[in-house]
Amino acid sequence: MLGPARKRVLGLIADWPWIAPADLGALLGVSARQTSQLLQPLREASLVARVEGRLVLSDRGLALLARRDRSAANLALRRWSARRRDPHAPLTWRNVTGRRSRQLVRTIEHTAAVHGFAAALAGQAREEGWEIEQLDPPHRASRYFRYRDRLHSVHPDAFGLLRREGERRAFFLEWERRAVRPSTMAARLAPYLRYYASQRPTDDHGLRPEVLVVFEDEIAADHFRRVAREQMERARVDLPLRVAPLALLEREGPLGAAWRSPTKRVSGYLGWA
Repeated sequence: MLGPARKRVLGLIADWPWIAPADLGALLGVSARQTSQLLQPLREASLVARVEGRLVLSDRGLALLARRDRSAANLALRRWSARRRDPHAPLTWRNVTGRRSRQLVRTIEHTAAVHGFAAALAGQAREEGWEIEQLDPPHRASRYFRYRDRLHSVHPDAFGLLRREGERRAFFLEWERRAVRPSTMAARLAPYLRYYASQRPTDDHGLRPEVLVVFEDEIAADHFRRVAREQMERARVDLPLRVAPLALLEREGPLGAAWRSPTKRVSGYLGWA
C-alpha cells in the first residue's frame, strides 16, 4: 500500500517524465536524501525506473495510475512508456516505445529546461510565500478556443497558478529555442494573439494569465520583444507578455526581476509576481 507521499511522487513523475531527481525534490520541497528515500521503495516495486540519470514511470507504474484513473492502460503505455524497443541498444529517442515519451527524449534539453523552470519556481515560491495552486505540464497546459468561427489552440510548455494573501497570478510558459527569425517569432505569437483577442483567457482562468517566454540568447530575446510589439500593435491586442533571457532568469529566479515587457520602452527589467 502506497502512502500519500509516495503517491504524490508517482503523480509528479507521471506529470513530468524524464525529470532529474534534483528537480523532483524541488517540486516536492524535500532534500536529496528524502527524495532518495521516497524513491527507493517505488523502484524496488518496479513502479519507477531511473534511466540515464532521469526518472520515469515503468510500464507497471503507468498501468497502476491508469487503473487509479479508470483509464485505458494500453493507451497510457502507447503514449508514455519509456521502455526501449531494443533493450540491448543505447537510449535514443528512436528506441523509446511511447509516442509522447519519445518526443520528450528527442528534445531532452528542452524537456530538462522546462523541468528546471518548474523546480526553480517551486523553490522560489516557497521562499517568498506563494502557494502553487496549479502547475500543469505541457500535455495538460493546452487551451482550445474558437476564433472567427474556427477552432484554434495554444500549446505552452507549462501553465501555473499561484496565490499569496488573496492575490492570484497565472502564467503560460514558452521555452523558446527555435524562434530566431522574425517570421518564426511572429508565428509563435499568432496563437496567443488570437486567444487574447477576446475574454476567453479570463473566462478560462478567472484572470488573464501572463505569457512568459524564455530565450537562451539575450539578443534573440530583444528581437522577440521588438517583433512582439509590432505584432501586438498590428493586431490591436493587449497581450500580457513577459520575455526573459536565460542568464538573467537563472540569476533572478522565475519570480524575480528577469522579465521585460515588449511594450515598456524604459530600460530595466520588471518583476513578474
